Amino acid sequence: MRNNQMRALRQKKQISMKELSLRTEVSERYLYFIENGEKTPSLKTAQKIAFALNESVENIFFTSA
Repeated sequence: MRNNQMRALRQKKQISMKELSLRTEVSERYLYFIENGEKTPSLKTAQKIAFALNESVENIFFTSA
């Protein structure tokens, strides 16, 4: 299942995949896999993404867009 909420929030906030990678210290490739539903992030990685997007983990990963 794709994480369209993560992608939508990232795009709405005008944060590139590269910028998100820098903010989270998570590779662009891995972030791409998360957005496309090919990987499920660990709780620690989900928290890093949420912090970088200034959102809650629940809003990004547990809310359908």
